[in-house]
Amino acid sequence: MSTFPRFHRHHEIRRIRGDLERDGFPRLQMMLLVTLTGASGFVASYILLHAGFVEMWLRYLASFGVAYLMFLFLLWLWLRIRAEDYTDFPDISGIPSPGSGSSGTCYSGKGGDFGGGGASSSFDAPSESISIIGDSGSPVGDALGTVAEAEEFAIPLGILILLGAMLFSSLFMIYSAPVLFAELLVDGVLSASLYRRLRGLETRHWLETALRRTALPFALTAAIVSASGWGMALYAPEAHSIGDVISHSKRGS
Repeated sequence: MSTFPRFHRHHEIRRIRGDLERDGFPRLQMMLLVTLTGASGFVASYILLHAGFVEMWLRYLASFGVAYLMFLFLLWLWLRIRAEDYTDFPDISGIPSPGSGSSGTCYSGKGGDFGGGGASSSFDAPSESISIIGDSGSPVGDALGTVAEAEEFAIPLGILILLGAMLFSSLFMIYSAPVLFAELLVDGVLSASLYRRLRGLETRHWLETALRRTALPFALTAAIVSASGWGMALYAPEAHSIGDVISHSKRGS
């Protein structure tokens, strides 16, 4: 009997995941949540910049914190909206509960169409060749040319790493959306309802589930983005944004 709650939880997660993937379009819904989360991070960074928070690495880290809080709020909002679709469940206690009209499991999923927009950026390298004093074949000229080319390549590479980290984190959250949403529904709706019928049943809070599933990807992405901001600040100490870094690179060339 002691192993029944754990088995029941995993069984319900698989069942609800199947319902979501069949009727609920969970990945499209997560794409919307991720888009809103990213937008909140950009807005937070913009506000902090104009409030005098000019250190890029620290501002990016703070913006990710704001974005993650927004993401948790959006998960809570999604759970509140979808909870009414998953309030019916089998009465495993054998004790009829008030207002229970059926003994079978009834899940209904409502689909929704959500669209996510992307962003693209391009970096045009200067077309002019770098002029180096000295003979074209001299060791000094070759060394200076190599350093200049490395600096030209470093800034687009750093920005691509920053964008790639955010893209990878977003795709991971979208891919794992069915499992995350199913666990949130079980821990946020079914477990609480079952606990009222079976005292002593082991339950989890939905926030614990959300943190366990999402905190590490957000933390890793925040670390990579913050490190990219630190590297760009070393390259262009006067820069306060990615646009300033690109302008510095063009002036230097």
